Amino acid sequence: MLKPIQYRNLFFSHVWEFLSGACSPHSLRGSHLIAVSGGLDSMALLWFAARLHQAGRIGPIRAVYIHHQTRSGQDQEALVVQNFCKELNVKFKIIKVEWENGEAPQSNFESEARRKRRALLLGEVKKGENIWLGHHLDDSYEWWLMQRSRSTNLKASLGIPVRNGSIIRPFLCVSKKQISKMAKFEGLRYIEDPTNKDTKYDRNYLRQEVIPKIKKRYPQYLKHYAHMSNFGAATLNMSLLNHGMAHIFVYGDGAMLIGEKFDEYQIRELIHQFSTVKRGELTESILKMQKAISKKKKGPFNFSGGVSAYFSGNTLLIYPKTLKTNDESIAKVLSQLSDTQLRQFPHTTFHELEIMWKNFLKSNDVMKNSPALVLVLESESIKKSLNTSNYDALYPELSKIVKNKNLRFIPMVKCLEMWKKKEGKLPDRLKLLPLWNLANLLPS
Repeated sequence: MLKPIQYRNLFFSHVWEFLSGACSPHSLRGSHLIAVSGGLDSMALLWFAARLHQAGRIGPIRAVYIHHQTRSGQDQEALVVQNFCKELNVKFKIIKVEWENGEAPQSNFESEARRKRRALLLGEVKKGENIWLGHHLDDSYEWWLMQRSRSTNLKASLGIPVRNGSIIRPFLCVSKKQISKMAKFEGLRYIEDPTNKDTKYDRNYLRQEVIPKIKKRYPQYLKHYAHMSNFGAATLNMSLLNHGMAHIFVYGDGAMLIGEKFDEYQIRELIHQFSTVKRGELTESILKMQKAISKKKKGPFNFSGGVSAYFSGNTLLIYPKTLKTNDESIAKVLSQLSDTQLRQFPHTTFHELEIMWKNFLKSNDVMKNSPALVLVLESESIKKSLNTSNYDALYPELSKIVKNKNLRFIPMVKCLEMWKKKEGKLPDRLKLLPLWNLANLLPS
């Protein structure tokens, strides 16, 4: 069991990594408005933000309490927050909700109160200032359950967003149980909102009646929800975490991840999709592969369930081991082409190559032709500048022909990246031959 100081360090490290992945350094250096209700989550968030500021990791912070004027106990809650702010040396402000006709609505109160709070916070926030809210993983799961029951919007069904404009939710990477444990270690004082027990509100009904039954039957439900939500956001290109995280292209016989970083959740879900066995533990195998990739290893990397992965030019291919590329077909056609015929292929502009790439992603047999190798029919200096090669493990027969003809190729994604990176140092037009096109030239 971790000691309090160990748990605190682990908690801080985990949440800080999550927060810095969702926000730019410039944003973190700016000012921050912490919305505090007096409850466990927001009081812990205020404490966390204050510690980060004291450590010089984020800019100045201030706290705001939204007074709904619906319960007498809210004055005491505001006082608790105010006293805590004094202890932390944090500026504090109370903003009162003004209801039409002086009374809160009896119907749809949850939604209307949320709308009022959001409007008041957005009206209070200064230019360049971030609003911090204390939502955690349990809150996001509850929201997801509600949205699944009343909406078909994919974006809404992913759960609460980590960032939405100026609003940031740093605790979406931890559960309420983890926050409670931290608060207990630190002796944080907070007030439990009595309305949290009232099951006439949708969220409280789920929290009190539905989720305890799910938790009892499926103890790992939050872990699986987090994986599913992260993968869904990445698939829809809506994830704000891990800047540079890969784009996903899924086909019937495999998938392609393209980007600077391959996320464990993305990889895991895609492996499961093409695996022939039930879900198993993949974390260790995935981490080993990621470590190998960081050392420029390409693979193939093999996983249980008959799944392989191969890294080439900022592209990670995930596919069944039974997948057979068009290696032999392409090699056969290339072996029949003379040097004179190769020299007759036209030059290509960067823009034209981009169009070829987009068309490739929509073509038939994408996985059988990946990683979309392009023959570079240029001078040795240009080939070297593009960092071309004459071997690819998925194309052993083609590699033999390329080597025998003293040719070089490069994955199209890498070609585009290098060409753009060395703009001005390379010609505006290059003689390139997309090798997957050769597979279609072989007589049937």
